[in-house]
Amino acid sequence: MEIQERNFCFLADRMEAPALREPSEEIRNALKNPIGTPPLSKIVHPKDRVVVLADDVTRPTPQKILLPVLLDELNAVGVPDRNIEIVVALGTHRMMSEGEIRERFGEETVDRVPVINSDWRNPESLVDLGETESGTPISLNKRVHEANFVIGVGNIVPHCYSGWGGGGKIIQPGVCGEETTARTHFMAGRFRPISEVAGTLDNAVRKEIDAVALRSGLSFIVNTVLNSREEVSRIVAGHPIQAFGEGVKAARKIYCPRVPSYADVVVVSSYPADIDYWQAHKSACYAHALVKPRGTIVLITPCPERISPMHPTVRERGTIGYDENLEAALKGEVEDLIAMGALLIHAQILERAEVICYSDGLTESDKEALGFRPADMLQEAIEMAIKSQGKNAKIGVLRCGEIAPTVDAKAHTL
Repeated sequence: MEIQERNFCFLADRMEAPALREPSEEIRNALKNPIGTPPLSKIVHPKDRVVVLADDVTRPTPQKILLPVLLDELNAVGVPDRNIEIVVALGTHRMMSEGEIRERFGEETVDRVPVINSDWRNPESLVDLGETESGTPISLNKRVHEANFVIGVGNIVPHCYSGWGGGGKIIQPGVCGEETTARTHFMAGRFRPISEVAGTLDNAVRKEIDAVALRSGLSFIVNTVLNSREEVSRIVAGHPIQAFGEGVKAARKIYCPRVPSYADVVVVSSYPADIDYWQAHKSACYAHALVKPRGTIVLITPCPERISPMHPTVRERGTIGYDENLEAALKGEVEDLIAMGALLIHAQILERAEVICYSDGLTESDKEALGFRPADMLQEAIEMAIKSQGKNAKIGVLRCGEIAPTVDAKAHTL
């Protein structure tokens, strides 16, 4: 990709952070000295049935490193492997195959304890826990509900729905039923502008996620913060709110760089959230926060599983505007409210800027369904953007799809 000097505005990426020298030892240390809770030896009992929640193939969490150490520590406090199982917190993503499970979690872990996909669409696998104080229905995986102790293992990065990924998100949407996830996703889509949510902790969606997680019995978390080379830079363990908050402090120093100004064109790579557009639209959301009104976003994404295998409504309604989609959802005209939350965010992106998409996985028809202009090559996409915005257009580049940059306070307010 070539950008002329006169067009260059900024290049943003994850900020540098050192890797831990001995991640396994740091995990053990974090488990023995948790934040906001006593150590596992004081709160887990040998006869407890322990469920470990682990995120799926759409996340970069180094589960192969984390899980064996966690299992060893549970053994050390008297909990045998036969009393432990891992539930894959899929949210509303597709099921992981047996091969994917072995590859992601490692032969050692899979041979020691059962690893089971959560099943958010099967009512028989769920239990009704009533509602949160604000009225969100809580439908939870039965295995999680029946456990004596629940540990969530995930990774902390900015998230355009909830401010930050990690923490209680391993419960909601991780192992909740459709009605619970629909409530929080639709709540996020109605927040305008959605670009102001990423990188914040004090937002309504995050509070609701935490309320669901605590009501559901999330007892303990182990969360990583990765650096730009996908190495573990920080590990936090302990209380689902307090430990998570400490992890966010570390993550913010890596994932929230500052840029000097808004740009006419923002080029963004969806990596590592790029298995489908359901994941990749998060990166477009972060670009949306930095592009000038009526600007251009160039989205670079592989999307090997195309738009969304689990939510076809996104394809069916991808060019419908925000107000029309909101009205249809409120009137009950669309069944998949989870998808409608994503569509409300997608519509906000298209309201602010045109999107030129370079993707091997999305077909021409897919791009048309999403309201994108297609480009066959990356440099072609850049040239199309300059033609649209003018030869002196200022271009910013986001090299990672999970960063939430902020614009320098001295920049012109749009």
